[in-house]
Amino acid sequence: MVAIPRKTAVGTAHSKLILIGEHAVVYGKPAIALPFPAIEARATIEELNNYKTILFESPYYSGHYDEIPDRMEGISVCITETLKYLKQKPEGLRISLESTIPLGRGLGSSAAIAISIVRGLFNYYRQALHDEKLTELVHLAETYAHGNPSGIDAAASSNDHPIWFERGNPITSLEIGYSFYLVVADTGRIGNTRGAVESIKEKYNLNKAKTEESLHAIEENTFRAKVALIRGEIEVLGETLDVAQHELTLLGVSDSGINRLVSAAKDKGALGAKLTGGGRGGCILALARDPQHAKELEASLLAAGAFQTWSFKAGKN
Repeated sequence: MVAIPRKTAVGTAHSKLILIGEHAVVYGKPAIALPFPAIEARATIEELNNYKTILFESPYYSGHYDEIPDRMEGISVCITETLKYLKQKPEGLRISLESTIPLGRGLGSSAAIAISIVRGLFNYYRQALHDEKLTELVHLAETYAHGNPSGIDAAASSNDHPIWFERGNPITSLEIGYSFYLVVADTGRIGNTRGAVESIKEKYNLNKAKTEESLHAIEENTFRAKVALIRGEIEVLGETLDVAQHELTLLGVSDSGINRLVSAAKDKGALGAKLTGGGRGGCILALARDPQHAKELEASLLAAGAFQTWSFKAGKN
């Protein structure tokens, strides 16, 4: 007897990095984000005949999708709304999730997971998925994860090019005129994006002028970074990262663990280094001169206590 293969489909999404502009983006300032292809999320959708619900399998929870724990409610809502849009019942499927993106590190794990699931379901039912609908569906999951997401995680994880992001404005691709090398180091601690955002809001209410000064400095250096990327001015790019880290520290979203890794990178000759994402844990990024320097930075960061590191080339191949 010839076995009939079950119907399957796959959806994937890569991680992301905010190069510069995090937190300021909440106040209408621009940010630059990059695709981070070294780590990704992958959702496999498989047919389960006569199964009256959806079997969800992941490293975080396995069981019926309608019993997903509260901490993952955004995924459940995302699945429900995607199937509703596709005019399909929530039954007869196995959704298997794999992800190499560490949770809560500012690398866009929740957005990438949601994107991979939405893409997988649209592929399974052979329906075209437009960017606007993907953004809408992923925003639902992100709202549960972050409360009031800016949208930058979803935009960066669904784009294969660096992006210029301003909340409320169309996303534009950034053409980078040269290659550069980044090292990402994980503190090993889950970041506290919501707490960091609320902390800046409190500072804003207590001392509006001082807080706006820091936000303006980040904005100014985000524009400088954009020009540096286009012109290939790697030293200038490094300077903008250092200024941004200084201002994020003044805003209270860096911490001793992040500062230790930033200092280790700078001591090893990084052209610039800063936190990436929400801060108060999570990851840092460091700008290297070349591939060999990137390896040296990785070794130095691991020696300084980084939980894990990655390096990659961004920009033109």
